[in-house]
Amino acid sequence: MPTPALRPFLDATGRIVHHLNTIVVGLSAVEGGTAVKPATMDITWAPHDPRTSSRQARAFALRSTLVFLSEEVNIYLDRHTTFPGVKRPADWESKSKTDRLLAVWRHWKLDEDFILAGALLVGHWRNRNVHRKSNARLTDAQRKLFVDAAEEIGEKFKNLDPRQTLEHFEKDTPTLKDVSSLTAMTIRCVKRLDEAVPEPKSADEVNEWFSALGLAGDLDRVRRVSAAKGTEAVGVSTFLRTHCPELLDAYAYYCADAV
Repeated sequence: MPTPALRPFLDATGRIVHHLNTIVVGLSAVEGGTAVKPATMDITWAPHDPRTSSRQARAFALRSTLVFLSEEVNIYLDRHTTFPGVKRPADWESKSKTDRLLAVWRHWKLDEDFILAGALLVGHWRNRNVHRKSNARLTDAQRKLFVDAAEEIGEKFKNLDPRQTLEHFEKDTPTLKDVSSLTAMTIRCVKRLDEAVPEPKSADEVNEWFSALGLAGDLDRVRRVSAAKGTEAVGVSTFLRTHCPELLDAYAYYCADAV
């Protein structure tokens, strides 16, 4: 069962990718000298070297993408650690974004591989851009995981060379291939975490999910109001489809008398 945190993450990440791709396409017109500032746009824009301006703006967009992607992962983890069966570490609030990801990954005892390393690299790259004095980086073991998977990474991510990506990280010169590939790895990482969350297997566990999502009170109210109208099944089904469609099947199976 996909958790209610997955779809918002995927939607947000999809928008980030779309925005980056749109910027890159637009900047290609700047670099090619075909971009013209609309007369109605009240800004100053007269680059002496369109190619250099385009490349610098592209680098800015790539770095910004890593920052936004890291934030979406953190939002996902915040929700993930409120779900039944997930134990949020006591020091959660003081943990860095990468430490949070690593803690949840290890909570589920998932194999540490290049997918995790790629997602962690996104967080470290974000830190280096947000905090100029940051020396965040992968551990030696994580770097080895990343580099040793060079053949598999090259096959699955358009000939990406992890050694070059790490060099770009150290120089803070991300390429479009780096960012696109790390984004894809991060999506896979989050999906693995999501798949690790156990599905509810009883009515009590379904209700635990509603409580964790802050929907228990609203659901009770919908049941009472719709029951009074003789439309409880329709009311509950509509509520679930609107607020947590991921739990609809489990609710129907374990709480069939209410649907």
